[in-house]
Parts: sequence; structure tokens; C-alpha cells
Amino acid sequence: MPEVKPEGYYYGVLDLYIAKMTEEDTAAKAPVYADPKVLAKTIEVTVTPNYKEGKVYASNVTTRSEKRIDTYTVSINPDKIPYAIRQELLGRKLDKNGVQVVHGTQTAPYVALMFAMTLDDDTQELWCLYKGKFAESAQTAHTDADTIQYQHPTFEGTFVRRANDNALAAIANSADEENGAKLLESWFTKVYEPDSAISGGA
Repeated sequence: MPEVKPEGYYYGVLDLYIAKMTEEDTAAKAPVYADPKVLAKTIEVTVTPNYKEGKVYASNVTTRSEKRIDTYTVSINPDKIPYAIRQELLGRKLDKNGVQVVHGTQTAPYVALMFAMTLDDDTQELWCLYKGKFAESAQTAHTDADTIQYQHPTFEGTFVRRANDNALAAIANSADEENGAKLLESWFTKVYEPDSAISGGA
């Protein structure tokens, strides 16, 4: 049995990247993504799994109980999202003067979201969430006072399963001796696509 090396502890997070889905997935066709670009520097990211559940009862006992991941709710607290990228991320309308108009018919595009959680052993856990939309955020502004209070809005998005392969996310560890360095080098240059030979866990 190979030696199991101890893993580090989470202690930070790096920049957020997004890649716009330019052609949506179907049951028979994989999606097409634009090249990833930096969305913002990150203060905090929260990824919450949501499940669908079902149980079968027979002969006074539970004969089947299933709990399967269905979507992720993602909350991002960025340092600052540039004005132009915010318009693209949220699907805001633009008038002829370049003013962003929040419109009742606006539709945010599907995007992939990528980021890396840092560990205290100098490795990274790499995340790619494949298909989600973000919504307008609450905005808070405080009066200037004798201390500086910076405000950082929180954006929430919902990430769903892709139709072509049922995939929600890809997660890798840069400490992997076989693939880690290669994945770390390319993770933010294009949306990672799973190898066709996917195997189940033990």
C-alpha cells in the first residue's frame, strides 16, 4: 500500500476567474467556453452543495435512501469587480452612452467559475464550477468617519449540472505527484474538461 502523505490545512484563496459559456450544452453536445479571465481578487468564497433526496419504506423499514448532489450555491465576496466585467457577469443592458441599465428582462449568462484554495503546505486545491449564473447583489455604503470602512458586495450564484455529462464541478490538488504540476500550470488558461475514463471512488 502506498504511503499516505499528510495534507495541509486551508488558509487562503486566490483570484477568481470566469469563462463565459458561448454555446450552451445540450444532451448531445458539450458546451463551448470563452477563454477564462480574472473576475476579481477574492476575500471569501463559500460553496454550498444542495441535494435531492428520496427514501423508500417497505415492511416497516427503510429499504432505500438516496442523497445526491444537485446544485451548488456559490457566494463570492470579491475585493472589487471591474465595471465592465460586472456588466458582462450580470447581463446588464448598455445604453448608447455606455451606462449600465439594470433591466427587468436582463438575463445573466452562464459562466464557469475557477479559483484556488491555498493550503499551508504550499499546495493548492483547484476548483472549476462548470455552469452557473450570478444575480445582482445588495449594495451598502457607509458615511465617511474617523476610520476607513471599505465595502465589498457579496454576489450569489447557482451552479447546475451540465446536460451533456451531468458534471457540476472539477476539483484537483496540486500536491498530486502525477498530475498536480500540469494541472496547476493550465487550470486558469481554459476550462478543465473531465477525462472520458471517469472511475468511481472506493
